[in-house]
Amino acid sequence: MTRPPRFLLALDMDGTLLRDDKTIGDEDRAAIRDAAADGIAVTLATGRLSSGSLPTARELGLSTPLVCADGGLLVDPTTGAALERRAIATEHAAVALEALTAHGLVPYVFLEDSIHCGEAGVQHRAIVEVWSRDLVVHPSLAEASAWRRPDTVALTVGIGARSAVERASQVLREQHAEALDTVHFGMNGLTLWAVRSLPHGCDKGDMLVRLAARLGVPMARVAAVGDWFNDLGMFKLAGRSFAMAQAPDIVKQAATDVLRSSSATGGGIAEAIAALRATLA
Repeated sequence: MTRPPRFLLALDMDGTLLRDDKTIGDEDRAAIRDAAADGIAVTLATGRLSSGSLPTARELGLSTPLVCADGGLLVDPTTGAALERRAIATEHAAVALEALTAHGLVPYVFLEDSIHCGEAGVQHRAIVEVWSRDLVVHPSLAEASAWRRPDTVALTVGIGARSAVERASQVLREQHAEALDTVHFGMNGLTLWAVRSLPHGCDKGDMLVRLAARLGVPMARVAAVGDWFNDLGMFKLAGRSFAMAQAPDIVKQAATDVLRSSSATGGGIAEAIAALRATLA
């Protein structure tokens, strides 16, 4: 019987593992490589889809299942197969798209490995490619059948002006809270905003708990590193949590540790792993 890891470490990607230029610092890369020698299993816990996460996981040689789509997917890094998924029902995804379109936003449907949009969605390709580079363009997203398959919709996103995003977000939160968890946020230097809906109750932290159970690791022996609001679920449930130096104050206050390193400098992962190794010595 395989012995469970001594520790499970979950790494957010953008702003945490990946520096501002989307590269990984040499010290972080080396620390991840050496973590296995101390019995630390490393995974990614990201808002990205599987197709946006697997190249990095394979580059780093990770073998622990990945938490993708903000907890909507647990993915085998070797095969790319979804081991567990939390999906938005097709009818609820269609309702979300109607609300986004009605408020003048550019709508997108995220599946586990691709992003679907109408022709207008191409204008924001550089933004959504952070989640996945596999962009499928339809003459009409609302009428397309390619994304209307059971248990495949991971999330919906609408991009546009702040005022429109806030109105659409309010409608979705007030009228569809039983099926969708909706948040909105600024992006691209705050010139554009986005509203995102996930399956109700979907969270990185919830899927991290499920992964820990699979591996036989108690949550007291789970740690997470992140920099943003979607990492708060992990911080709440993990035994130890590390916030990057550039994280908002709310995120820092929720963490057990605040790192010196930022996404500008890199090195946060190495710093966190060094702290964990000290407790395992």
